Amino acid sequence: MAANVLQLLELLETRLDQKNAELEALRAENSRLKQQLARGEAAPPQIAQAPLPTEESQPQAERQHQEKPPVVAEQTPPQEEINETPAPAVEPAAEATQPPSPHALLKQWYQRYPNAFFKGHTKPLKVGIHHDLAEREPWSGKLVRRALANYVNLPRYIKSMREGVERVDLEGNPAGKVDKEAAQHASARRHESQATKATETAPTPRAKPAQRTPLPRKEKRQEVPRQEKTEQAKPLSLEEKLKGLQQKFEGR
Repeated sequence: MAANVLQLLELLETRLDQKNAELEALRAENSRLKQQLARGEAAPPQIAQAPLPTEESQPQAERQHQEKPPVVAEQTPPQEEINETPAPAVEPAAEATQPPSPHALLKQWYQRYPNAFFKGHTKPLKVGIHHDLAEREPWSGKLVRRALANYVNLPRYIKSMREGVERVDLEGNPAGKVDKEAAQHASARRHESQATKATETAPTPRAKPAQRTPLPRKEKRQEVPRQEKTEQAKPLSLEEKLKGLQQKFEGR
């Protein structure tokens, strides 16, 4: 759930940055067009720049003025045409200022700062290095912190945070050492990650089948008719037959 919320926030931030970039490009284009329009209106016409004709050349100048149309209309286009001209620089500017994702920005740092960000053997970074990154990177501080969090939460970086190990800046120069508190914090995080991995990989115990308790009542009921059947199945002796006949006669 938290990952979905973070992805939604990143998407909204990228869209907001895109809209801001488009707005800035439109403002720059609008100011440029206003400057062009102001220059066209302030420029004096070429007829006024021409030298005044003398008394000898006045008839010839009047003839040229009547034959040739004024040049001012050709040089200054109407305002409607200026407003209708497209602004091709808006879309490239918006594409160029589109911020990358934190993961993509971290990939760029591997190439841009090879002495600070490592893919193999990792070294601890300088304390407060996010300020240096914010000064050099053109992106927002929030995006810089997220990309940096992706790097410092890697298991190899947490493993490198041991007491006394030298820290480095963006150029790879020494920038202090890891203190005891930072090393203990990294060790606690390392043990937590190992514990979570152990719980995730441990197999879940299967439930044992429930043992059925015997039913003594039913067994007793079943034993009684069996005994009666066995008794009925035994053959009668002669004495038993005689006793039975005597009982019949006595009853009569």
